[in-house]
Amino acid sequence: AAAAAAQVRTGGALRAGALPSPRALELAAGYLERVRELPLLRTAVQPRARVEGSNEWGVAGRHTASGRPILANDPHLALDTPATFHQIHLRAPSAGIDVVGSGFAGVPYVVLGQNRYVAWGATTNPMDVTDTYQEQIVPDAASPSGLATLYLGQREAVIPVPELFRYNQLDGTPDNLATAPPNGQVAGTFIPPATLIVPRRNMGPIVALDAAEGTAISVQFTGFSATRELETFRLFNRARGLADFIQALQFFDFGSQNWAYADVDGNLAYFASGEMPLREDLEAGTVTGLPPFFLRNGTGGNEWLPAAADRPAEQAVPYQVLPFAEMPQLINPPSGWFVNANNDPAGTTLNNNPLDQLRPTGGIYYLNHAYAQGTRAGRITDLLKAEVAAGNVTPADMERIQADVVMLDAQVLVPHIVAALAHLGPGAVSAEVAEAVGRLAAWDGWAPTGIEQGWDASDVDGQRRAPSAEEVAASIAATIYSTWRGQMIQNTIDATIAPLNLPEPDSRSAIIALRHLLESFPSELGVGASGLYFFAGGSGATPAEQRDSLILDSLADALALLASPAFAPAFGGSTDQDDYRWGLLHRVVLDHPLGPPFSIPPAGGAFDPALPPGLPGIPVDGGFGVVDASSHSARADGLNEFMFGSGPVRRYVGELGAAPGGTMAVTALPGGESGTLGSPFYFNLLPLWLTNDGYAVIQTNAEVVDTALVRTIYVPAP
Repeated sequence: AAAAAAQVRTGGALRAGALPSPRALELAAGYLERVRELPLLRTAVQPRARVEGSNEWGVAGRHTASGRPILANDPHLALDTPATFHQIHLRAPSAGIDVVGSGFAGVPYVVLGQNRYVAWGATTNPMDVTDTYQEQIVPDAASPSGLATLYLGQREAVIPVPELFRYNQLDGTPDNLATAPPNGQVAGTFIPPATLIVPRRNMGPIVALDAAEGTAISVQFTGFSATRELETFRLFNRARGLADFIQALQFFDFGSQNWAYADVDGNLAYFASGEMPLREDLEAGTVTGLPPFFLRNGTGGNEWLPAAADRPAEQAVPYQVLPFAEMPQLINPPSGWFVNANNDPAGTTLNNNPLDQLRPTGGIYYLNHAYAQGTRAGRITDLLKAEVAAGNVTPADMERIQADVVMLDAQVLVPHIVAALAHLGPGAVSAEVAEAVGRLAAWDGWAPTGIEQGWDASDVDGQRRAPSAEEVAASIAATIYSTWRGQMIQNTIDATIAPLNLPEPDSRSAIIALRHLLESFPSELGVGASGLYFFAGGSGATPAEQRDSLILDSLADALALLASPAFAPAFGGSTDQDDYRWGLLHRVVLDHPLGPPFSIPPAGGAFDPALPPGLPGIPVDGGFGVVDASSHSARADGLNEFMFGSGPVRRYVGELGAAPGGTMAVTALPGGESGTLGSPFYFNLLPLWLTNDGYAVIQTNAEVVDTALVRTIYVPAP
């Protein structure tokens, strides 16, 4: 498996690369284990971590009822309280600023929003701007650290940056700080006296070191340079049109994004931004050793190319970067619409080979090795195509797409469940499994809560109503399918690779692999590209029988799980499938920095979801991979593992030029803008957000004055 991982298909030929040393792999694995113990970084390295992302799309005026472009955006980040974003209106006529939208606490300017001329939104674009290297370390008395790396046979000093850590002693005295002793421990955590820096790596740190063996792991990252994203926001806020917006993007150096843009002149555009470093081997049209998404060789051959002395003034990182003209972008697309939901914006990974496209210079055109699984983008595209085909698209149509909670992966995988029963026959399964297959066969993937306490997009203006019979039926199917999904992944993907001590693939990769195994079965018979057979856990004489028995056995496992004591707080041990309502599992808690009593719920007792004991959170429609992002782990198999913690931190739909102020728009934030219990702004915005409704974006000064609840005036000190 390690040898297979060291091969890269480039230009149609299979190239073998040098593997990292065993000690380097041990150091890398040890570092990951340490990171898993840090709450701040834990979710970044756990395959079961909940997926974040964002949605954006735009429709040109020729497809809309008003003849004006419409822009939709909902970024997906942690759902906390106070809300991640807060609403801002900045008006400074002398500076040319009259802008309204959303921003982060402590960050000047509106980050996402609109002024009287333009509107913009964003989704994350996960460009590969980080490389990890195996370094060769040697003693060096001339180095400040006593160590040096070897590059092309020459020593380069490792620089120590002294560190001082202070911590609260938590002894009852507020803010009683102590200084951690260098080379000591606090609460079992080692405190290093310094961070070792490799200057060649954009001043990147060494994160793991074995000086005795002369091996280290270092990290190179564009974010280690000073960058100027705030300048981008300043220019966005003042932009008067497309040219201004493009100029502003030149300063967005780090934290690559996909930007959705529209203006009152009728323009519609998409841009990817960020400084993408160019690697020396890829620029030569090949891959030397391992590709950038593996551990690379730090002694030469895998470097980022240094920037020319006359690099553009807008560029921040001191390396050559992919020119803006070669970044993914669309200006007034011929189709009259575009969609991005963190999916591959240039198609470089669609054939599972991110290294087989070339730049005009002949170098390899590389952005990243993987993107989101595409269920959100696929569903939005299907819905948007239908709206465009029908004609006269409205903002209400865009809001309805934002609220969609149909599981696209269910539409793909449920037919295989139905086909499995048809192949093996009803006699091969229990009556309960046959009943569940019947429910899934009649289901379209819609995932409402199905309970009166639940909040659904079908509810209106923050007011809940009793679920319809259709909602109840869909809710039951959503519960059964979501539990089957986890069991099926564990019985196929995980059961096959775990004995080989291979890492567990994340949710996205596991779903892709499962779909591939099922859809390629006629030709591959359940054997993956690795040569492994993934349906060995099934019974039967043929691969088809083993596949289908495993599909149905996983469904039986799911039903047993739902009726088990572990799920008793939700279903009371019932085997009656009518009791399996999705809202009892699919819940959200808006976490407060001060802990559970301040979180929503309970918000100090002010917000009661009225669920049975043992079921924390607010029941909400949605599920894995839906447009209205509310994903949990694809392997979920516990009472609280179907909960989610990230989703739309801002919903926005704007119609450009539809109002005297420039744009008519609606928006929504989860929770409220205050973190103080008892404040009227603690969760005043939450009910509208829960039912996928919003409030009008106010642009004119008169509207602001007329609707203000509190007014605070700051004056200079005398």
